[in-house]
Amino acid sequence: MSNGSVNQGRILRNLMRLMDVTCGHSLYEVLPRGVQVWLPERSKGIYPDLIVVAGEPLLHNGQDDRVLNPCVMFEILANPTPGYGPEATTLPERESIFRYCRAIPYLQAYVFVHQTEPRVEQFYRAEEHLWGMTAQTGLDSVVELAITDARLPMMDIYERVDFSLLA
Repeated sequence: MSNGSVNQGRILRNLMRLMDVTCGHSLYEVLPRGVQVWLPERSKGIYPDLIVVAGEPLLHNGQDDRVLNPCVMFEILANPTPGYGPEATTLPERESIFRYCRAIPYLQAYVFVHQTEPRVEQFYRAEEHLWGMTAQTGLDSVVELAITDARLPMMDIYERVDFSLLA
């Protein structure tokens, strides 16, 4: 979320609140941006906007800012965000970072939340090496995360987001 905007901040706050309610008193823990997801293959970390881990976070070399076991990652897409342009609607068009994230054995879903329109795309692990995609558009839709049984109403994800700021 580099060069964050008010709308990005609102979406992140809303997602954090929704996921906290969903994951509270369960084995899942929600962690905001600032904690790296460590990619051992690349020897570097990335900073998703929000991550969910199942159980205790597994840490790379004991460093408490490098998590190895995200099960869900959220990215709030700015316009433009390199590699994640709003015109990119299929997985092959989003190869950059996600290509490396697919190799994380714990990762079950990677969720892209657009800030230019009410649109959420979820890539989910259907089988070990097979990923599927669902897309929700419009404020009346609901995003369902199988890993946490979460139902995230788009109206709540986009609460107080002002799309006219982006025009």
